[in-house]
Formats: sequence, structure tokens, C-alpha cells
Amino acid sequence: MSKSSRKIILSLLALTLVGTFFAGCSNNQQNGSTNSKKEVVKIAVGYQTVTSQTWGALIIKNKKLYEKYLEEKYPNKEFQIEWFNAQSGPPLTNNMVAGKLQFAFMGDMPILINGEKGQTSQNYKSVFLAFDGKGEKGKNQAILVPKDSNINSVKDLAGKNVSVPLGSSAHRMLLNELDKYGITDKVNILNQDVTVGMTNIEQNKIDAHASWEPFPSLIENKGIGKTLVDGSDTNVDYLDGIVADRTWVEKNKDYTIALLKSLIEAHKYIRENPEDAAKIFAEESKYPIDVTKKIVKNIRFDSVIYDKDKVTLEGSKDFLKKLDKIKDVDLNKFIDDEYIKQAYKESNLQYPSADLLKGNWQPLK
Repeated sequence: MSKSSRKIILSLLALTLVGTFFAGCSNNQQNGSTNSKKEVVKIAVGYQTVTSQTWGALIIKNKKLYEKYLEEKYPNKEFQIEWFNAQSGPPLTNNMVAGKLQFAFMGDMPILINGEKGQTSQNYKSVFLAFDGKGEKGKNQAILVPKDSNINSVKDLAGKNVSVPLGSSAHRMLLNELDKYGITDKVNILNQDVTVGMTNIEQNKIDAHASWEPFPSLIENKGIGKTLVDGSDTNVDYLDGIVADRTWVEKNKDYTIALLKSLIEAHKYIRENPEDAAKIFAEESKYPIDVTKKIVKNIRFDSVIYDKDKVTLEGSKDFLKKLDKIKDVDLNKFIDDEYIKQAYKESNLQYPSADLLKGNWQPLK
């Protein structure tokens, strides 16, 4: 081989080595960027599109408010919020006990059952954080009858078949109404969930069904039934709110407060943008827009925990104890308002004073 040929080969080898060196540097830089990826945090939230007083969750989900507050606090982390939609409270509680959900939006009776499990289970502790929707004096519940029914008053239910999900707030409302007219022992009460009850109203297979929004508005919208009496006739507030895995919450206080800040913003959005909120409700729940517009007007979206709300929950607790649905739950240990108070503070808002909390609900701003 000639000297000139050797020089050419050596030059090519040198270029190859240099190229390999730079390629290696490039790969190391790429590996470095891979290793510097954001930490992924997954948080699971349970909610119910079948219970309109929990629809603060729909605004949070649709507008990604929870992600907004989490990322503001932790810009170097990636948050993945997993939403679990259930048809009732028990599946939410079961998933919380199994460690699959950190938060759940549910009605007052499931909240209390969840609270008892949290105080009696070895591996699960729970905490009540804040309210979502409120129905003053029982508003947003109703006793429904088929559209062609000849039942015109609660008194007419004597000797009739009335269905309701046993142990629900609608069940308490129904019994209060029947007691008022002294006909409780004259009515045959059947256990049916809301979907079965609504179908039976439509097909005229039941004399009456007790339920909660959005179903009363839905049957009237579809023309398949009518409201016999509104739950506000009972004078017992109807409350829904948020429960959480206490062990997780205590380890992740910032994540918890971020959810409550998103709840506060969601409530404010509903009040200030009722038309847009109704559209989001319709989009997320798949219910008609005329129904969701009515619901925006009728529900008080308010996270504050008033003393009167605790009294209402005490009454619901006694109701569940009479039905042997629970043994007991210590509400003083279950309810913790420190998180919602901190969320108000970080949102530059004033949480009601102790004196105001002893009175009636304050006007919403």
C-alpha cells in the first residue's frame, strides 16, 4: 500500500472516531434530557353526573382547574388527574377504601357512611373537607308521579307503592313528607335506584318515586312525569360535598388545598357565568341544556361548612342509625374545615367568621 493511500485511510479513521465521539456526546445529552423528565403525579377523583349537587366537579374537570393550581405550585411536576364517574356513592367509597381514589364528590348519606368506614376500618381513614352543592330546606329533591297520575297530594299516596333508594336523602325527605300527613304506615315503600325508579315512572309501573335533581327536571323536560311535591316542603337542607382519604391528605396537604381552591373557583364561575356553566353541565352530564339551566339557578354552590350544616348531618346520621345503615360516626372527628379555610386564604378570600358560621348561610358573592 502506498504512503498516500495510508494517509487517506488514517484520515478517514480519524474522522470516523471524531464522528463517533460527537455522536456519543449527543446520545449522552439526549439521555440526560430523558432522565430530567418531570416527575409524574397521579391523583384520582370520584364524582357523579347523576347527582347535580356534586356538579362543581364537572366545572373543575372541564376547565382543568385542579391541574392549574397544582402546576402553579409545582411547575416541575406533571399532574395526571384521573376522573372516575359513578352512579352512586357506595362505589366511590369502595374505591376509596381500596386506595383507588383520593377524593370523592358525593351526597350527604354516602358521606356519612364513608365517615363511619373511616372510623372503623383498620386500613382506611377518611375526612370531610367541604361542601359542593346545597339545596335549601330540601330543595332539589322531589316526589314524582307519572304524567297521567290521578295522585294530586301526598295524602293520595296512602295505599300506594312508592319507590326510593333506601337510605338516601330522598328517602329521608319522603318519610318526612309521609309523617307530616300521618300516612307513613299506609304506604308501601320499595327500594329502587333512580334509574329504575325513573323508568317505572315513565312506564307507569309505580305510583310515585322520590328522587333528586337532575331527575325531577328531566322527567318534566321529557314530559313523562310531574312533581307531586318539592322536597323544600320538609324544611331539611339537602347537602353534598367532598370526602377524602385522610392518610393521603395528611401527606399531601398542598395537593388537597389545590383541589379546594379549584372548587372555590368553580363555584365562582357558576355564579358569574350561569349560561356557560349550564353548557358545561350539559356537555359533561349529557343532560338537556334546558335541564342544566334550571339546575344552575336552583343549586347553591357553596363550600363553606356552617354550624347549621353540621346539625343537618347529625339529623341524617340519626336517620341512618334508625335504618341500621350505620352504627355511628363522630362528626367532630370526621369534619375538618382547616383545609377549606386555608384554600380561602390562599385565594385571597375571607372565610366567614365563627359568629357568621353560627347563623344562616351568608349571601354568595
